Amino acid sequence: MKKLLTLSVVLEFLAFAALFTEYSDGLKTAVFVLLHLLACYLSAVASIGLLPKSLIVNKKRAVFFIFVVNSFIVVLGMLGTIIAVVFALLHPKKQILCTWKGIKNENLPANPRDMLYTKFGSGALRDILLNSPSVDRRIEAINSVGRLPRAERISFYKLALTDLSDDVRLLAYAQLDPLEQQISDNIKILENTYNHNKIADTAYNIAQQFWELCYLGLSDGVLFDHYISKAKEWCNIALSHEDRASFNLLKGRICLVIKENDEAYESFLKAQASKMLSSQVSSYIAECAFNKGDYKKVHEIISNIDTSNGSQLSKVKEYWCKNV
Repeated sequence: MKKLLTLSVVLEFLAFAALFTEYSDGLKTAVFVLLHLLACYLSAVASIGLLPKSLIVNKKRAVFFIFVVNSFIVVLGMLGTIIAVVFALLHPKKQILCTWKGIKNENLPANPRDMLYTKFGSGALRDILLNSPSVDRRIEAINSVGRLPRAERISFYKLALTDLSDDVRLLAYAQLDPLEQQISDNIKILENTYNHNKIADTAYNIAQQFWELCYLGLSDGVLFDHYISKAKEWCNIALSHEDRASFNLLKGRICLVIKENDEAYESFLKAQASKMLSSQVSSYIAECAFNKGDYKKVHEIISNIDTSNGSQLSKVKEYWCKNV
């Protein structure tokens, strides 16, 4: 096979030499084409012969393929075939059989900003908290979420309260209790302020604080029922002073939670009538219509919501506009 390769190279050079002879142009071209095609064929046969039989599925097709490549790419085609095909197949890269590699146990970041430069996002921390067998590792995860936004932080702490380890549960409770206490202290201060100066904004702020205790998940059961009723009570007090769009919006959201759908719908309509932005109210009105079973109304409202700026409701709108 090596002799065939050598012969094919010699024939290729002879083909080029024929172009510089003193014969007529037609004869020179015929001799060049004949020698070139013969050289390409010998090169193709030699190249296939050098390869292991296990790599060749169809010998005729393989020879034809290399012959065509060599024919259209003069000289370089033969050299490229020998280097790129024959040499590459005879000397393949070593395959790495191990599909995994070990990594060291990295420390979790103490500041959420540091998460931008590590693999530990909030999802990774949640996974550690749920699945890590190491108590110290779970405690480290709780400490790492200390400066996250309050709503996200509380969800981590409530998840940690279900942990089997007393150390993890106590740490989560120690982090969660001050948050609830802070809101409770704010409520007391605002109530004292309202007793001295009965204005709508103060009553609304108290309602917001009670709503936050419910919305953030800081309460459940009987305590949740108490807080949500107080939120509605103070919202009504604020509305008794002044009928404002933001007051009606909060009352509507509270009524949705306690399943008072008709009252919620009425509050949202009042908020909308007070020239509140449609994007702030429409989704809640659609939820009221859904609770009533008026799916035609839901479709009508959702289809008019603007989601051009990447709104969180874009997927909801896509579903209702295409499937309903």
